[in-house]
Amino acid sequence: MPTFTTEDGAELYYQVEGTERGNPPLLFIHGWCSNLTHWEQQVRAFQDSHRILRMDRRGMGKSTSPGTGHTPAQHAADIAALARREGFTKAVAIAHAGGGPVGVNLGATYPDVVSAYVMVDTTISPGFDLADTTKVTARFYAEMIEKMRASDGERYFRDLYTSFFGPQADRALVASAVAEASRTPVATRVNELKLMATDTATPAATMRQPILVIAGPWLADSFPQAVDHARLKVIFTQAKRVELARAIGTGHFLQLEVPDQTNAFLKSFVSRLG
Repeated sequence: MPTFTTEDGAELYYQVEGTERGNPPLLFIHGWCSNLTHWEQQVRAFQDSHRILRMDRRGMGKSTSPGTGHTPAQHAADIAALARREGFTKAVAIAHAGGGPVGVNLGATYPDVVSAYVMVDTTISPGFDLADTTKVTARFYAEMIEKMRASDGERYFRDLYTSFFGPQADRALVASAVAEASRTPVATRVNELKLMATDTATPAATMRQPILVIAGPWLADSFPQAVDHARLKVIFTQAKRVELARAIGTGHFLQLEVPDQTNAFLKSFVSRLG
């Protein structure tokens, strides 16, 4: 697996696969404490028709981190630099969950890299102050951080990550994903949670690319505003178009739990890009 070293010393593991065949390239961005293997089913579905780039973001999977740069802007800069080195331009960026803030910043800041954007069970937020625990969302994240730093933080983290999967998910798959996530250093877990508190509404408002939101029951239950199509069109006010697809029978990891649904939504969206 090749590596890419960023200007500040993070070593990113990545994979380039597939064949272009005149179709737009695909760029996959994983979520919180995840890694590039979570897109395996999508690579299998699209590698015969698209060139594909996926990576472990700094501090996660097999990638290293200098302890800094866990912001949407820096992750986006990492990915843009890697994409340009590998010749990926006008790609469809596809981001899951905690990778969503990264994907939005990538699309807003590097339109030469991103021609369309897909959100997989992730939402847009105006941001919030984690210190202001009078607000429900800030208190929720602050409590997560406190529990992860506690003496029984590892058990809490494993239980939390397990809860992201639906009851019908393959147990071996869940166990593997949780074990891999547990190898993420606690400092990185915390820094990446803080990343999710940043403002994504402002960069989203500047994006002109076509947008697809693929949402499952977990997102709809946790953040009902995320599946409000009218709200999404207001947020992505300059986007060429905004589409919403609803997956069923899944937890938070749509690409792992219901890959056939996820891939069908992606195929339909990508096939209609100009």
